[in-house]
Amino acid sequence: MARRTLLAGLTGLVATPVLAAGPAQSWLDYDSRLRGRLGDAGGGAFDPATERRIVLLTNAVRAERGVAACAWSDELALTARAHAADLAARAYVEHTSPEGFDPSHRVSVLARRMIGSASENIAYRRASAPTTAADLMDVWRKSAPHWDNLLRPAHARIGIGVAVRGERTYAVGLYAHPDGELGAPVPFRLAREADLAGAVVQASPRIDGFTVSNPVDTGSIPGLASEATPSLSPGVYQLRPQRRLDERRYQVLWGPIFVRV
Repeated sequence: MARRTLLAGLTGLVATPVLAAGPAQSWLDYDSRLRGRLGDAGGGAFDPATERRIVLLTNAVRAERGVAACAWSDELALTARAHAADLAARAYVEHTSPEGFDPSHRVSVLARRMIGSASENIAYRRASAPTTAADLMDVWRKSAPHWDNLLRPAHARIGIGVAVRGERTYAVGLYAHPDGELGAPVPFRLAREADLAGAVVQASPRIDGFTVSNPVDTGSIPGLASEATPSLSPGVYQLRPQRRLDERRYQVLWGPIFVRV
């Protein structure tokens, strides 16, 4: 039997065929890992003062280039901290975790209200003396892709995470221009489809509907339809809010990943 995708509007829920849900256990394990890292800082400690100083230095450099400042995002900062702590705990420096999860996956797991995606910078430094925000900014300054990412005019939100373990310092920067915010957090472990509809209907700015897809194999996203609302089979999905552009076109956006239990 074909899996289905939900579409929510002001008049209710409708559905269209879509890709099957992905297997859930690896996502449940990764969510637990990230939340564990937020609790133990990867065996070290977080450095909030350096995190905030990096934001100030970032916005100062952006101002020098005539680029608007980025506002702090709690959801991006939470995600950045979780990855910085995972880097510290497992002593690696990569955007993709050993299990294969990338920055877009982390944001979609931990940012439960954000509509949109983010890009990521990582800096690592090992030194006997304390590492400063300026030291970490210099790491990014020496890498053209990282520096371009930090200065990108389209970015409007920023979240920084810094984890220190002994002589090792790991910094993660996340930058985004969100497409909106859901009206309520979508539970990572979703027990009822109505929680999706409620979050989307109250989104700001307005969302006209949504689909769900497999977060790994998204394929093509179907258009609007008019069937009765089905129940989602157990598995992992990604919320894909839709915003109508005109009578014939609509945007398919990125929302949180969730596991239907």
